[in-house]
Amino acid sequence: MLGPEIIRESLTRVDYCAVGGDSFCIFQGRGPLMMEDFQQGIRQHPVIAAVRNEEELQALEGSHPRVVFLLCGEINTLKRTVNRIRSMGKLVYLHLDLAQGLGNDRAALQYIKKEIHPDGILSTRTHLIRFAREEGLFAIQRLFIPDGMSVDTGRNLLKQSKADAVEVMPGVVPSWVFQSLRKKNGIPIVAGGLLRRREDVATALDNGASAVSVSGRELWDFERDK
Repeated sequence: MLGPEIIRESLTRVDYCAVGGDSFCIFQGRGPLMMEDFQQGIRQHPVIAAVRNEEELQALEGSHPRVVFLLCGEINTLKRTVNRIRSMGKLVYLHLDLAQGLGNDRAALQYIKKEIHPDGILSTRTHLIRFAREEGLFAIQRLFIPDGMSVDTGRNLLKQSKADAVEVMPGVVPSWVFQSLRKKNGIPIVAGGLLRRREDVATALDNGASAVSVSGRELWDFERDK
């Protein structure tokens, strides 16, 4: 008889599997492993590839990023694209707001979990983040921070959604923004948007971002100074 073991299967975590005779029992749940995967991915390489088109998809092969934000695609091709990225040994997080053909409701999230199997999702919509977590998906909330008042609003939105991680846009915000969001929620913070140069990436990380997301392929191989 096999002892209990932890198994990874797409998004859904199978916590324990026991085999005895002809019986096979599994117990599924969110578990901590989805967060561990994300954190390990950005620790291995703090630059997330934000992919917007086929050309950037092709450039992913052999690139440094371990984590990919998929910012394109439509319902008929998403599963193939997600499988393609995962076959490269990368984690892929699907941006719901930019995927064509998916609704803004719980049914869309159920379909994504059952049929597409990304490692998680992104959205600006608080209700979708909340629904995603309830459906057992790793959920990253995008927040736009144009001014100081929006930082307070963002904290409240994160409290409502209970997001697993947050992407702050633009990524060039000052360090106190990251500190304020992390103090209240303690979750990984990704800086995204307006990061055009290596100095921008370095500054965002020095300011307290856990990682950065960039579409510029010339920044995908960025390495922090030791």
